[in-house]
Amino acid sequence: MANTSRINGFTVIGTNGGGNNGKVSLYYVASAADEILRGDVIKLGGSADVHGVPTADLCGAADVPIGICVGILPNKFDPAGNMTSGSLILDVPAATQIAAAGAGYILVADDPHIEMEVEASNGTPAVTDMGLNASHAYGARTAATAPSPAYLDFGTEATGSTLNFQILGLVRRVDNEMGASARLRVRFNRHQYNSVGTTGI
Repeated sequence: MANTSRINGFTVIGTNGGGNNGKVSLYYVASAADEILRGDVIKLGGSADVHGVPTADLCGAADVPIGICVGILPNKFDPAGNMTSGSLILDVPAATQIAAAGAGYILVADDPHIEMEVEASNGTPAVTDMGLNASHAYGARTAATAPSPAYLDFGTEATGSTLNFQILGLVRRVDNEMGASARLRVRFNRHQYNSVGTTGI
């Protein structure tokens, strides 16, 4: 049965050699290059806010990733922990996005050893592609509440060490098979806190 395309970004599913410990870190987006959604690939911004929270932004294919956006905090979040009228309160719902050119705080799974699930698009995966590297890409951002349009770009799979992700295998589920729109397990090949990239197999 053919796979159904459900592009929704990168989902953290574990770590190399173990389960997912759920560790995330706080980052500040000062002025988003484009709308940021959960499941997007994130890069370091090279600065920090007034509280010392490091800045981050949307990661392009040529950038080195820092992690995956797993949460977007409400605009009343106060990283200093001050309980003021501008602080996080229980009646503020979780945010769904940071708008293009907008600012806010995000939670990022930034462990260099995490494994992720992602849909392959712009090409058809085959068993001979396992171990290769590939870049990510984004489809159109159509709505603030939509899932991330990030996918693994199967027009780029190769052995090159500058590609951001390494393909580990097929996500084993009854509704997933090798072929078009396959869901794949990947890890970071390049990561800001770890590796500058290795050659794929």
